[in-house]
Amino acid sequence: MPLQANYSLEQEFSFDGQFHEYFSFLQSLSITIRGTSRDVFDVRPLGQFLTPSLKKLKLQQTDARLFVLWLDAVRKIPLFNLRSLYLFLDLISDDLLITVVHSLRHLVELDLEDRPFTLSSVGDLTNIGLQALKFCECLIALSIVRSKMNCPASFTRVDNKGMFHVSEGCKRLESVKLGGFAKVTEAGYSSILYSCRNLKKFELLTSPLLSDSVIDNMTGVARSIVELRLSSCSLLTSEALEHLSSFRKLEVLDTSGCERIGDQAPFYISKVTTLTRLNLAKARITDVGLALLGAGDLPIVQLCIRKCEKVTDKGIKSLIHADRKICKTLSVLDVGYIPKITDEVIFTIATAAKALIYLSLRFCNGVTDAAVQMLMDRPNHNSSQLQMLDLCSCRGLSAEAIMLPLPLYAFHRLRWLGIGLTDIVAKRGIFSAICEARPRLVVCGVCCDFGCCDGWQCNKVR
Repeated sequence: MPLQANYSLEQEFSFDGQFHEYFSFLQSLSITIRGTSRDVFDVRPLGQFLTPSLKKLKLQQTDARLFVLWLDAVRKIPLFNLRSLYLFLDLISDDLLITVVHSLRHLVELDLEDRPFTLSSVGDLTNIGLQALKFCECLIALSIVRSKMNCPASFTRVDNKGMFHVSEGCKRLESVKLGGFAKVTEAGYSSILYSCRNLKKFELLTSPLLSDSVIDNMTGVARSIVELRLSSCSLLTSEALEHLSSFRKLEVLDTSGCERIGDQAPFYISKVTTLTRLNLAKARITDVGLALLGAGDLPIVQLCIRKCEKVTDKGIKSLIHADRKICKTLSVLDVGYIPKITDEVIFTIATAAKALIYLSLRFCNGVTDAAVQMLMDRPNHNSSQLQMLDLCSCRGLSAEAIMLPLPLYAFHRLRWLGIGLTDIVAKRGIFSAICEARPRLVVCGVCCDFGCCDGWQCNKVR
């Protein structure tokens, strides 16, 4: 197994000369800062870690300007041969991208995400920066994303020409993730699809000009695509998925945030017999759509229909039948933010879904104490396999939803319980007693999503 090191910096941390000796065979280094979103990591001491063995570097909350200066200084270190670079930055610029590709010619994976604090385009990424990617001839995975965490910013200085540069210079790409390119249309994205014939993963986020024809342009790579994610693309409708059945190897489909996706989409999706993970969050589907999806009898392992507000108990029951494949395969189910979900369908889910280990009911106000007691009181039932249960803001729960003392078998496999914004949290005695009775159980009272983890760090919730 490759030697790895992960650091979470909560206070001043000193690197001494001994680290070079200890980590002379280090292959992967990940550093994150637990602080405010404006705190950044000083990259200068990292020179001590740049051994010939280091192949993967992952840094959160890095100042782009300082990183450019640092990388320009260390690029001449003998045998420095980084293959994978992951950066969370304040701003992705041409200067950053050009410096990275000229300094790290053998990069295989490049993952950049920025979180700007202003809408200013000064110093922002342009088509020129993307043109420099042609110098990374070994690149097979590319991710460039602009987050809206701090402000509603996008890459306003990149258009289709920038995507043409990517398609011409990076024909070996197998994984592409692009987010926040507000001026790019399907013509730009299609150029990548035509050029990258080995593409297995394709993900677009927040692409307001993307239209339904994007999937029609995927005919050349349809047989190789395993993972397709088109998230928060406001123009996409159900018709975009009409020819989805031509994707013979598709296992993952994500159209979360595409609010014009309707009941016809589940019908098209039901024809993809290889599908195991499906995310339809915020789609305009109803019980009819879920019934159509169920008729396809797909072996779905993970299903998210969060914020599909027109769905009721009836729709979920039509999807989960005892004789369907999904009852044997479904392990992760998210039905959060659906106002018409009640205890009745929780009983159905717990009874039929034999492999279920993650269940999210967050913001389902129709869920009451009775459902929680059912999940607790049946030691030999399917529900006893649950490892994560999210009850955040289920306003139908009382402070007595979890009765004390806990029976020996109650939640005996549970590893994470979300009870933020419920009366259970307000009653601190119950909160503390749960933690004491189940030492391995993480109880979250601050409304995190599954696991209290953003991919870099875990919140302190106990």
